[in-house]
Amino acid sequence: MRTPDDPSSQGPSAANSERPDRMTLEHYLAVRASETGNSSIPLSNALRPLMGPATRLRAKQLATTALAPYTRRRARALQGVKPLRLHLGSGGNNLDGWVNVDLVGANADLSWDLRRPLPFAAASVETVFLEHVLEHLTIADGVRMLHLFLPLMMPEGIIRVGVPDAGLYATSYVREDSVIDDLRPGRPTRMLALGEVFQEHGHLSAWDSETLCLALSEAGYQEATPMPGGSSKISPVPDSADRIPETVYAEAIAPD
Repeated sequence: MRTPDDPSSQGPSAANSERPDRMTLEHYLAVRASETGNSSIPLSNALRPLMGPATRLRAKQLATTALAPYTRRRARALQGVKPLRLHLGSGGNNLDGWVNVDLVGANADLSWDLRRPLPFAAASVETVFLEHVLEHLTIADGVRMLHLFLPLMMPEGIIRVGVPDAGLYATSYVREDSVIDDLRPGRPTRMLALGEVFQEHGHLSAWDSETLCLALSEAGYQEATPMPGGSSKISPVPDSADRIPETVYAEAIAPD
């Protein structure tokens, strides 16, 4: 039980710079700037990227588009007797038994911009998995992208989507519980940790289970349902163990 003398019981403002386990604001800003390539603070032991995240993303998208003719041939070669399992936005976390797809530079099986129709045959995909992808798009673009996958999927094929659980972080902030500090320790304030989920890492949208299921339904899928991390109709479960604590997952099926 919290006591009046416990800083955690006095709200976020009482538990920031006085806690020795938190970074100073100057250190925090320097670290964030080194990650985004947008630093105005000298860094002693970090080499800042030459391009910001938006520029790097655009360069990868252009390179991926330039490779599209080769990628289409590669996609045709991957389509065999077995239905496909697509791990989209794989980010270097390649899954065995899946076709891992991402932009150039991600060491995926295929380089493709997911905002464009994927180069696979209709009704050739039994399973689609995306983890920490939709938050890099606006809600509208995310729904459009999910809809693009539908023609590829077999009837009642499964789609599983995981996104950072902004609702979890927002609830933790309001309730003043330990979730934020456990998942994003050392931040100067809890608000800065909360802001990372909504604004940093190239994020353009925020999600909770209700919003995720609504997006899947609006994209044309059926029976959209929140699913616990590590639990799925897909076997083996494709979730990344290190992402489960802060991620909300949902599954839905393609219509008949």
